[in-house]
Amino acid sequence: MRVAHETVRPFAAASGALLALSAGPFAVAPDGAMAAAFLPAICLASAGLIIVQKPKPGRALATLGILGLFALVTPLLLLHPALALAIVLVTLAALAGLWDILGRPATRAPLLCARARGAALAALLFWIADAVLRPQRTMIVIVPVAMGFLIAAVLGSYWAVAARQGDQWRPRILYGAVLTSLALSFYNWEQPWTAASAGAFYTLVAVFALPRARRSDIEPLAWWEPLLSHPERMLVGTFLLLSFTGAVILALPLSASGQASVGLLDAAFTSVSAVCVTGLIVLDTPGDFSRFGQFAILLLIQTGGLGIMTFSTAVLRILGHRMSLRHEGAAASLINVRERGQLADSARRILVMTFTAEALGAMVLLPRFLAHGDSLPVAVWRAIFTSVSAFCNAGFALQSDSLIPYQTDPAILHAVAALIITGGLSPVAVYALPQLLRKASRPVPVQVRLGLAVAAVLLVGGSAFLLAVEWNGSLGHLAWSDRLHNAWFQSVTLRTAGFNSIDLALFRPASLSMAIVWMFIGGAPGSTAGGIKTTTAAVLMASAYNVVIGVRRVPVFGRQLGEHTRHRAAAVTLLAATTAISAVVALQLTQAIDGAAILFEVFSALGTVGLSIGATARLDEIGKVIIIACMFIGRVGGLSLLMFMSRRTMSAPVTRPEEEIDVG
Repeated sequence: MRVAHETVRPFAAASGALLALSAGPFAVAPDGAMAAAFLPAICLASAGLIIVQKPKPGRALATLGILGLFALVTPLLLLHPALALAIVLVTLAALAGLWDILGRPATRAPLLCARARGAALAALLFWIADAVLRPQRTMIVIVPVAMGFLIAAVLGSYWAVAARQGDQWRPRILYGAVLTSLALSFYNWEQPWTAASAGAFYTLVAVFALPRARRSDIEPLAWWEPLLSHPERMLVGTFLLLSFTGAVILALPLSASGQASVGLLDAAFTSVSAVCVTGLIVLDTPGDFSRFGQFAILLLIQTGGLGIMTFSTAVLRILGHRMSLRHEGAAASLINVRERGQLADSARRILVMTFTAEALGAMVLLPRFLAHGDSLPVAVWRAIFTSVSAFCNAGFALQSDSLIPYQTDPAILHAVAALIITGGLSPVAVYALPQLLRKASRPVPVQVRLGLAVAAVLLVGGSAFLLAVEWNGSLGHLAWSDRLHNAWFQSVTLRTAGFNSIDLALFRPASLSMAIVWMFIGGAPGSTAGGIKTTTAAVLMASAYNVVIGVRRVPVFGRQLGEHTRHRAAAVTLLAATTAISAVVALQLTQAIDGAAILFEVFSALGTVGLSIGATARLDEIGKVIIIACMFIGRVGGLSLLMFMSRRTMSAPVTRPEEEIDVG
């Protein structure tokens, strides 16, 4: 809630955070260089005091203070690469928010509430970081930490005094937290670090107890409304929730094949890989997970592959309920439906196609697994799991070495390949394919034609390339017919699926380079595949060709590509390339793995492919976190993440004259 007549200001939370961090430079300054901490400390304190009244000089001082603090802490970060990466990201995010780099103006929030909340969060995070950076806790380290907690407590108490008339329980909770922290501090006064750390109790309580600051120019909404009304927020939020839920389930001892849990980080890696239908694994699926854990992975693959919105839309339709207009509009945007009236029907058709394809795939695979010696229960479970994983392009397998044991069984390879291709095409394309083949009078959308054409070129071209390069290489030990089958299968799976029937470590460098390009492109939009999408690559190629020949318009299948489409394709590709480069550099800085393996791993994660040439098993904790982020970004899309907190429409207030600039 807001305090009556409380001043509403921009950068209110930043003000509290800067004040809480103002003593921080002294805690991280190298020994013998305490004098260097005075300037950033003064900048942070001054910025915290003036930024709400004078944003421009306040932001300038805050930037100097943040950069000075980062410069002082750099020697300590060299000893903690994982924490270094986290602090770099937090610093960049803070500066981006401070200067509106993403184009989102600073939110005007109630000053006292937001300032108290910002101070509590900053003091808590600084205490955590300092506890890791400084194992020897001298007084020069302890005092700044205590000062941060004290400033946060004073700002929180000030809000509580002002809010006591309009709110009964929140101020009392804050008073209780302050008194409890003081009591703990006095009780442990003989241990200075423990006494100072007592303030963490208050900040943790304050972060949750203080009301979230709302904009004053709009009516307060329920907490879920901003999520349901915004397609990008809904997409990111639902995948985050599903990944978190899956991590908790897979971390249970019940999900492990042994008595002990597999660990939260490895469970989170597996959950994100399943939800994002990637297939990269740090644990052996058949060896480390129980049947319950494998079933949980299967549910995560199915739900993540189709999307929560598809399920919820169909279920509501079956139950006879209707979604709100906000929910309906966001869902229509997410599953590529132009008319809201077609939403439920489209969701139903997607589910029917999915379950039909998976059932047919399992029926084909079942007798083949029986023929390879599996008992009936094992063969049934293996057939269902493989079929779902293949259609959703997930790449999880119940064999430790994927499909290598079946590299001489064409029925299994082609059945899995057919499922991968079907799942890698959008449902619209699958339903339009018969219409296109019989040349029906009703026109097939250009997007479908373009996606199918590019997919055909990539499938045939990739197969021919692998046959030419790997005929006497990784395919050399197979009969000539099996070489044809496996080259086709690897061409299919390279773009998105993650299964492999031959050892990718035996690939020649040229084949690995081709695989990286194929993984970067991915599948069709609206499908379970990742990558920048086949239509994006086609739009870029067509645009580049027309620029070379000097034609401004880009015709495709009797239509003309819109300028907005070309700009969006360029933006998606640039964002994907930038993310890939950033992830490669981050892994090179933190992992003792050769560059080729890192490059392959990053593009496999971002393309939600799931293939690896050995880097996954060698990742440490920070490497796993980086790959988790890559898999998540690759699934929800970099553009969706950038638009996560954006406004739906932004128009330039002034139209300026155009000017040509030489590029290339």
